[in-house]
Amino acid sequence: MKRQLTFIILSLFLLGGCTKEELLPTEIKVKMESVTGSRARFTVAPSNSRAYYSYTLVSRGDEDYDAPETSLCIKEIKRMEEGMQYFENGSFADIFCFQGNRQLTMKTLASDHDFKIIVFQINPKTHELIGEPAVLEFHTKPVPERDLHFDVNFVADEMHITPSDDELTYFWQFEETERIYNTYASISNYMYETVGLYQEYGFLDYYYYQGPCVWYLSLEDYMEEGTEYTLAIYGCEDGEFTTEATIVKFIYHPDHIDVVEVIEGDELQK
Repeated sequence: MKRQLTFIILSLFLLGGCTKEELLPTEIKVKMESVTGSRARFTVAPSNSRAYYSYTLVSRGDEDYDAPETSLCIKEIKRMEEGMQYFENGSFADIFCFQGNRQLTMKTLASDHDFKIIVFQINPKTHELIGEPAVLEFHTKPVPERDLHFDVNFVADEMHITPSDDELTYFWQFEETERIYNTYASISNYMYETVGLYQEYGFLDYYYYQGPCVWYLSLEDYMEEGTEYTLAIYGCEDGEFTTEATIVKFIYHPDHIDVVEVIEGDELQK
């Protein structure tokens, strides 16, 4: 019995030691890896891999952009606490906190704009701040707005895309309409995520087009007769959209295409 009691006490001591280690103030280094017009990728490296941390992003123009970093962190912690009600499973730390080195990406940022990333250590139980936050300021690149428009026509199973300017690059994709909305909620989200994925894996350049394009739909293995598809086209440079979308919804048949709807401009939701 004495041996068992000793083991229990030792276990509690070790557990307490681990908890104490998680709460020791640690240095957090934040390094920017890349910045584009709408995305920023950064690396967080705490000196103590057991420390819990989170982050917040503020942009110039926010009323509290120049407020003390600690007050911005407290504001973010309050927002996270209020958000807990929307999660059925998981602890505060599981949902909102990180440990160890992480590479994180911010998306859909405003172009040509000032931002501030604030990374802060946090007590996962009491939600109190620990130590001093790490701050990284950055500026997103400007994204040009191009005067570029697209005409889309179908001849039998051929899809013809004709841009108004043969010198400018553009990007297009099509997918089953139902799948787009079920997975991405909107066409603009679908296109943004697709471009980001292609860019991350290094083959976006292969999907840029200039001048007229002809595509034979019947050569696609996944085309199903009677199914509605959505085509979206954007001017695109360096992974950023330089125009609003041209959206064409159509129903596929092997020998002809029925156009359902043509939309000029981004459609936010179905």
